[in-house]
Amino acid sequence: MSGSMKRKGHWAAAATVILAVALPLLAADIRGKVTSVSANTILIEGRVEKDTQVDKASTRVTDKTSIFRMVNGQKTPAAFRDLKVGQTVEATFVGPVAESYPVQATAGEIVILEDR
Repeated sequence: MSGSMKRKGHWAAAATVILAVALPLLAADIRGKVTSVSANTILIEGRVEKDTQVDKASTRVTDKTSIFRMVNGQKTPAAFRDLKVGQTVEATFVGPVAESYPVQATAGEIVILEDR
């Protein structure tokens, strides 16, 4: 096998590993109801599902957190003020997660889901 072929195989394997690592990052860490909203934190309570990791999270919202609302199946921009107790949301965490109960994490993205 030529050096070129070995390198192509290596890159294909590396791409597969990167894809395998990146795919879980696309799933929500939690999906559930907002049960509390404070100055910069929301408490989300749900259940662990096939595509989520935790059932309860104290979720910090920063100026780097992207917040969206699903409207007709499309993500539209939203703001912290749009988060209300009783809404169903999905959150994806960034950075370290404190393994307490509930977990404490910073949200990279929060999506307010449409009523089902």
